[in-house]
Amino acid sequence: MKKNEKTRLYFKVFDDVTFSIFLLMLIVIVVPDVSFSQSDTVWVSSDLPPGEGNLNTAVKMVTDNGNLSNTIFMLEPNGLYVWTDSIFVPAGEHLMLIGPEPGLTQETGPPQLLCSNMYDYPSKKKYLFYCNGDLTLKNLWLLYANTNGEQKQVSLQIADSPGVVYEQKGIFENIIFDYSSIPQNASGAVGISAKHFSGTFKNCYWRNCTDPHYRYYGRAISFPFSSTGYHIDSLTFENCTFANIGYVYMQEGGEYGDNVHFNHCTFLNVVMFTLESGWWYKMSVTNSAFVNTFMYGAMPVYDGEGFGGTLSIDAVNDFGFSVPFSKEDRRILFAHNSYALDPWLVDWMGYGPNGNPYSQYLHEMVRDDEIPVPMPMINSTTRAFFDSTDEHGNKVFSNMNSAALYDSSNPGFIHPPTDTTAVKSFLRRRWDDGSDTSWAWKPENSLNQVWPLEENLAYANDTLLTAGMSGFPLGDLYHWFPEKYRKWKAQEHSEKAQINHWLESGKDPGIVGIYEPEIDRPVNFKLYQNYPNPFNPTTQIKYTNLKNSYISLKVYNVLGQEVTTLFEGFRRAGNYEVVFDGRGFASGVYIYRMKANTLVQTKKLLLLR
Repeated sequence: MKKNEKTRLYFKVFDDVTFSIFLLMLIVIVVPDVSFSQSDTVWVSSDLPPGEGNLNTAVKMVTDNGNLSNTIFMLEPNGLYVWTDSIFVPAGEHLMLIGPEPGLTQETGPPQLLCSNMYDYPSKKKYLFYCNGDLTLKNLWLLYANTNGEQKQVSLQIADSPGVVYEQKGIFENIIFDYSSIPQNASGAVGISAKHFSGTFKNCYWRNCTDPHYRYYGRAISFPFSSTGYHIDSLTFENCTFANIGYVYMQEGGEYGDNVHFNHCTFLNVVMFTLESGWWYKMSVTNSAFVNTFMYGAMPVYDGEGFGGTLSIDAVNDFGFSVPFSKEDRRILFAHNSYALDPWLVDWMGYGPNGNPYSQYLHEMVRDDEIPVPMPMINSTTRAFFDSTDEHGNKVFSNMNSAALYDSSNPGFIHPPTDTTAVKSFLRRRWDDGSDTSWAWKPENSLNQVWPLEENLAYANDTLLTAGMSGFPLGDLYHWFPEKYRKWKAQEHSEKAQINHWLESGKDPGIVGIYEPEIDRPVNFKLYQNYPNPFNPTTQIKYTNLKNSYISLKVYNVLGQEVTTLFEGFRRAGNYEVVFDGRGFASGVYIYRMKANTLVQTKKLLLLR
């Protein structure tokens, strides 16, 4: 099926450098407390079939002009952008692509990026993005396929430039990574070929990252196969979903990440390792739901009890390579998580009346120890790191902790993206003859850019709905519990502080009573960047007041004219949040300015109507 054609007016890409300078001059003159660097905005039109490559043209033009790091590329809602070549980010540069905040109608869906049918993948075209520098993506839908709907072996690659170690940073917010299989360098949807990378993934969704052949490909984040010397400094996943995928996070060949953190994530239908391998230094997995993870199961004759369906931990002495930390330095927290396998999957592994034909054959041949069995939530080796005590009853590994685990507790998702027949067929072939078959769930929906998404991983399990820290549901709140997500955001910093304290000290501050919410102990005067940004119609603005004082928080237009007062009055020391409602205001850049006694801070926000 070919990509549905869309009727759109075609606007040429324009560079508004002069206009931005004019706005900044006005801001500096009229509001003297403002201080920002120049940032140009390039509005990129959706490709009008058969036209392709608007985004490639826009990025190349700005890069050639030497202004990439000072430019924000804005894409259309529900837009269609067809890659005609890899988008390259030079070392020391920063590419920023932003779509408008998605709404609840087809017309307000996120802009989609996919490959041209002419994208025939010589070596330079095996990447969607090839980043020697930094990358920020927000509110985008990346489809790892061409306009005919054919999966393409491509990746978003974070890579060192030859002879240069740059310490790349990636910020990904509300990105859909869709239909990724095995890329040509055998990494993942996001591949890491860098010695120092720090990545933040908020509100992202990896869906249908399925490979028709390999059980261990279709990965969210991975180093390339057989590479050496690469490293991740930090990875953070917050309110993310991984549904229909081979692996989620892959470490191999002595390559690993120092700080890896998952909070409020949902994992569904993972063929093998969810989080691999066990070479964790500082790692936290909290407030997350695992369903049908490590579907391949364990073969007792080869795997014993198996690696575990969620995560595993290896001893430092068993890594097989040297690391700059000892067992005493490690910090691992696995708390407030659930794990379950659907009954159909458990039945399919076995040789009973609802079992798969290959297991039934193995049973007939008296080879039961080769029949796959379900993985435990965590295996006995990993559990020993959490639970072992010495002769005095003290924990052996005081900084490796598990708590509030809900084993065999199934949330019962309302509308999971699971093609049960296709998954069963894929697993049977992986266990038996290795033949190929697709197990993706309704990939035609992605090709046709169906929005809102059809699936729904909300649930009504009363236990899990309040099993998270502070009584929130386990799993991804942004996608599946939007009302809960808004409430969660109000206490986000407190929860993160609790997790970090627990991770570093080995003690849950919520239990020992030494934790104080951040709002009671502000450490500085600070005005935060609004979220979301760009926005329509509302956005949240947070600020911290160092001491009891008179506060004013106002919004101005680019002419320096006050358009609204968000707050004015006395505030005690603490952290606060207000909402700016942009209804009734024109699209464009606005300035919000906070003043507390003699202290002033100012930031920009962008309203898109």
